[in-house]
Amino acid sequence: LKMSNDDDNHGSATRQSKFTSLYISSLDAQVSEEMLILMFSDFGKVLRLVLAKDSRGESRGFAFVEFEREDSAGQAMLHLNGRLIGQKILYVERTPKVEEGRDI
Repeated sequence: LKMSNDDDNHGSATRQSKFTSLYISSLDAQVSEEMLILMFSDFGKVLRLVLAKDSRGESRGFAFVEFEREDSAGQAMLHLNGRLIGQKILYVERTPKVEEGRDI
Protein backbone atom coordinates (compact mmCIF):
# COMPACT_ATOMS: atom_id res chain seq x y z
CA LEU A 1 0.00 0.00 0.00
CA LYS A 2 2.75 2.45 0.90
CA MET A 3 4.58 1.70 -2.33
CA SER A 4 1.46 2.48 -4.32
CA ASN A 5 1.06 5.87 -2.58
CA ASP A 6 4.71 6.73 -3.25
CA ASP A 7 4.19 5.93 -6.92
CA ASP A 8 1.09 8.14 -7.05
CA ASN A 9 2.88 11.03 -5.35
CA HIS A 10 5.86 10.67 -7.63
CA GLY A 11 3.60 10.71 -10.69
CA SER A 12 1.81 13.90 -9.70
CA ALA A 13 5.05 15.61 -8.67
CA THR A 14 6.53 14.75 -12.04
CA ARG A 15 3.47 16.14 -13.80
CA GLN A 16 3.47 19.36 -11.79
CA SER A 17 7.17 19.92 -12.35
CA LYS A 18 6.53 20.51 -16.06
CA PHE A 19 4.62 23.71 -15.37
CA THR A 20 6.72 26.65 -16.48
CA SER A 21 3.74 28.60 -17.84
CA LEU A 22 1.28 30.81 -16.00
CA TYR A 23 -2.16 32.11 -16.89
CA ILE A 24 -2.83 35.64 -15.61
CA SER A 25 -6.37 37.00 -15.51
CA SER A 26 -8.22 39.98 -14.08
CA LEU A 27 -5.68 42.33 -15.66
CA ASP A 28 -6.34 46.05 -15.52
CA ALA A 29 -6.80 47.48 -19.05
CA GLN A 30 -3.85 49.85 -18.44
CA VAL A 31 -1.36 46.99 -17.86
CA SER A 32 0.96 46.63 -20.87
CA GLU A 33 3.15 43.77 -22.08
CA GLU A 34 6.19 45.76 -20.97
CA MET A 35 4.78 46.14 -17.43
CA LEU A 36 4.08 42.40 -17.25
CA ILE A 37 7.57 41.50 -18.46
CA LEU A 38 9.10 43.77 -15.82
CA MET A 39 6.88 42.30 -13.08
CA PHE A 40 7.42 38.66 -13.96
CA SER A 41 11.13 38.86 -14.85
CA ASP A 42 11.80 39.59 -11.16
CA PHE A 43 11.23 35.85 -10.63
CA GLY A 44 13.36 34.46 -13.45
CA LYS A 45 13.96 34.45 -17.18
CA VAL A 46 10.74 34.98 -19.15
CA LEU A 47 10.83 33.04 -22.43
CA ARG A 48 7.52 34.28 -23.78
CA LEU A 49 4.70 36.60 -22.75
CA VAL A 50 1.42 36.92 -24.62
CA LEU A 51 -1.09 39.61 -23.66
CA ALA A 52 -4.46 38.81 -25.25
CA LYS A 53 -5.83 41.76 -27.24
CA ASP A 54 -9.07 42.42 -29.08
CA SER A 55 -9.41 43.54 -32.71
CA ARG A 56 -8.78 47.16 -31.65
CA GLY A 57 -5.51 46.21 -29.97
CA GLU A 58 -6.88 46.69 -26.45
CA SER A 59 -6.20 44.25 -23.62
CA ARG A 60 -8.75 41.48 -23.13
CA GLY A 61 -7.70 41.24 -19.47
CA PHE A 62 -5.60 38.08 -19.55
CA ALA A 63 -2.12 36.93 -20.50
CA PHE A 64 0.21 33.93 -20.56
CA VAL A 65 3.79 33.94 -19.30
CA GLU A 66 6.30 31.17 -19.94
CA PHE A 67 9.40 30.92 -17.77
CA GLU A 68 12.65 29.10 -18.44
CA ARG A 69 12.44 27.32 -15.08
CA GLU A 70 9.55 25.77 -13.15
CA ASP A 71 10.65 27.28 -9.82
CA SER A 72 10.47 30.77 -11.36
CA ALA A 73 6.85 30.13 -12.36
CA GLY A 74 6.07 28.87 -8.86
CA GLN A 75 7.62 31.90 -7.17
CA ALA A 76 5.84 34.33 -9.51
CA MET A 77 2.51 32.63 -8.84
CA LEU A 78 3.13 32.65 -5.09
CA HIS A 79 4.07 36.34 -4.96
CA LEU A 80 1.81 37.89 -7.62
CA ASN A 81 -1.47 35.98 -7.22
CA GLY A 82 -3.89 38.22 -5.32
CA ARG A 83 -1.78 41.36 -5.74
CA LEU A 84 -3.54 44.62 -6.62
CA ILE A 85 -2.18 45.94 -9.93
CA GLY A 86 -3.88 49.10 -11.14
CA GLN A 87 -7.57 48.80 -10.22
CA LYS A 88 -7.79 44.99 -10.24
CA ILE A 89 -6.51 42.05 -8.20
CA LEU A 90 -4.41 39.66 -10.29
CA TYR A 91 -5.32 36.01 -10.55
CA VAL A 92 -2.27 33.87 -11.41
CA GLU A 93 -2.36 30.09 -11.93
CA ARG A 94 -0.20 27.41 -13.50
CA THR A 95 -1.16 26.26 -16.97
CA PRO A 96 0.33 23.60 -19.25
CA LYS A 97 2.16 24.76 -22.35
CA VAL A 98 0.14 24.29 -25.53
CA GLU A 99 2.28 21.29 -26.51
CA GLU A 100 1.64 19.60 -23.15
CA GLY A 101 -2.10 20.06 -23.28
CA ARG A 102 -2.51 18.67 -26.80
CA ASP A 103 -3.59 15.09 -27.51
CA ILE A 104 -1.24 13.37 -29.93
